[in-house]
Amino acid sequence: MRPGPWYTRRVVSIRRRFNLAFILLVFLPGLLVSVGLSRLYLSALFSMVSRRTEAVVTQVAQSIRNEADEVSILVSALYHDTELRALADRYAQASGSGERLRASTSLDDKLVSFFTYSNRIGAVILYMRRGGVYTYSNYPNIRSVGGIDRSVYAGAKADPGKVFLLDSLTGVAGNIGEKFMLSVAVSPPAEEYDTSLDAILVMFRVPLFDGLTSRAESETASDVLIYGRDGRILLSSLPASAPENHAVLVPPRPDSENGTASFRQVTVGRRSWLASSLRMESTGWTIVLLADRSVITGQITSYQWYIYPALAVLTILFFLYAGIFTSRIAHPIRAVVRSMHQAGRGDYAVRVASAGIEELADLTESFNRMMDQIRSLTAEKEERDRQRLQAEMEALRFQINPHFISNTLNSIRLIARAAKADAIGDMTQALMRILADSYSGSGPFTDLAHEMGNLESYIGIMKVRFGGSFDVEYRLEEEARSCLVLKMILQPVVENGILHGITGSGRRGAIILRARVEEAPGLPATSLPEPGLTARPGRRLVLEVRDNGVGMDPARIAALFDHPPDSSGSEGSLHRIGLANVMQRIRLNFGDPFGLFVESELGRYTVVRFHLPVIVRREGSDA
Repeated sequence: MRPGPWYTRRVVSIRRRFNLAFILLVFLPGLLVSVGLSRLYLSALFSMVSRRTEAVVTQVAQSIRNEADEVSILVSALYHDTELRALADRYAQASGSGERLRASTSLDDKLVSFFTYSNRIGAVILYMRRGGVYTYSNYPNIRSVGGIDRSVYAGAKADPGKVFLLDSLTGVAGNIGEKFMLSVAVSPPAEEYDTSLDAILVMFRVPLFDGLTSRAESETASDVLIYGRDGRILLSSLPASAPENHAVLVPPRPDSENGTASFRQVTVGRRSWLASSLRMESTGWTIVLLADRSVITGQITSYQWYIYPALAVLTILFFLYAGIFTSRIAHPIRAVVRSMHQAGRGDYAVRVASAGIEELADLTESFNRMMDQIRSLTAEKEERDRQRLQAEMEALRFQINPHFISNTLNSIRLIARAAKADAIGDMTQALMRILADSYSGSGPFTDLAHEMGNLESYIGIMKVRFGGSFDVEYRLEEEARSCLVLKMILQPVVENGILHGITGSGRRGAIILRARVEEAPGLPATSLPEPGLTARPGRRLVLEVRDNGVGMDPARIAALFDHPPDSSGSEGSLHRIGLANVMQRIRLNFGDPFGLFVESELGRYTVVRFHLPVIVRREGSDA
């Protein structure tokens, strides 16, 4: 049965078939089993970590809640202390410095007993309704408040008579010298008490928060974050270099109304965590406990390093076996394939050595016979192409605009009528030089210096014809002068610039001729059209003809090379005859990377740029 197209397209090498069978039957099943076991173990491990972190975050929340409740009770007792209010009134109503000093001393004694009873470190700030602030601290590291900022207890003012926990762990003066402090404020309602106090603010040093951060430093797999009611980070055990965008760690909505924590996986920056979150209703804060995923999975990763090397060793051993087994068959076939690729790039001299297997020997001999036939046919085709190219070049050489000869002879006639014999001689000599070079049979190439000499003769004739209404400037690099170019390659372009650019512009014309050699590393190698020449790779000859004539619009530029040359010789066809012939001659001799490029702006200028290979004559060859 003849195989269908679907089968013929699925062709693989012998070695690849062996390797594919090993991968499908041994390597992939082993890899899938190891990955599956790792996944199952990770799932069980994450479940265990989830339960543990949820228990820890619940315990931390309970500890913070107990601290907040204890601090609130102490502040409430201080708020209801009538002696403290009386001393605060004396301090606020003191008229002299001596009286204020005595009131301040009494307040200090009162607050010393308060902190002694509470066995805590902290500070008390009394805000007076008529201005003024009294501050007391039993620890020198706590920074004093530098001014009256009543916004810090705005929450307490909004709900007078109730203890209000500030949404901060750094106190009212920023980082106050100690790591973490709980700040609580209470404001007496005006109708309940007749007192000078506007608010009482108490800050307590809480070692619990220090323990949370130090715990993270000792256990690299865990980190703790506490978010305030407004989403700010109040406490973080993450290093200072960690990413600052930790908003993703907070649950998208409160999910702890029933007092349970939520567990999920999150990624911030380059780190990945297992995060347990719990929102405390009593404080409005959110606690997040992070378990570093890389530390948790490190043990599993270390186990995988035993499985993967074993699979790698097994794979290497099998590939060695497959290479030895298939080399006697695959290598001769690959030699034929490589030779075919080389022949496809044009090297028809390639041959393949005969193999020791009968079937492969028949294959190599058939290939060698095919290369002999292709080489013979290619040589015949190249000879035909060379003859065709020579015929085309001869035909193109005779495509000179008959109007040029007619106009030149007409100018000679007019000058003769005016009896200007010298001018007649000059124009005739210039015309003879141009025609002699055009019809010369010494080959299609000439050096740029010689081509410029012929062009100067032509420009001299055109200056006489148009009364010297334009100027010509030559800017030729010395290296470019010795480069070979096609004969009569510049004259059609200069003629177009004069007839179609300058004569219709209404101003004195200017033509600039430039020639330079520039580097072109990506330029492909050039095939030389005749012997005795040398091409310089990686370099390009650039010729430019610029006029200040009427210019062209983009549509006309795009149509310059759309049509073949018109043999009618009309003035309107000169662009096509000149530029199309020049482009065709360049492409026939050098190929697609080279040619003409036109740049123009209507009413201002036209630049025709030649890109040509750098070709010179070899030393000792005939010029």
